[in-house]
Amino acid sequence: MGIIGTLFLVIFAIAAVLIIVLVMLQDEQGEGFGGLFGGGGGATPFGATGGSVLAKATSILGVLFIVSSLAVAMAYKSGETDNVIGESRQSAGTGQDWFLDEPLENAE
Repeated sequence: MGIIGTLFLVIFAIAAVLIIVLVMLQDEQGEGFGGLFGGGGGATPFGATGGSVLAKATSILGVLFIVSSLAVAMAYKSGETDNVIGESRQSAGTGQDWFLDEPLENAE
């Protein structure tokens, strides 16, 4: 997975840099927090006009960024499974599920 992982990592890095550049290039609408709660919704990327080219490109790059981050995670995941419960059973010498056992009443 070395070449494929490296390719996904390069796509991930390029998408991240391009998102930063596109967000910085976009016009400030001056809505502030009012735009978050429904105020001034005329300039939304998915509005009636579809938004500007920069907003569309930012949306597409956002999807590419998320997909490439998942691809990088899948390409570089290790084949080992971390089994903390199984390791504690082996060290305790028991095969039982210690967290399911009934507590001892009158333990002295």
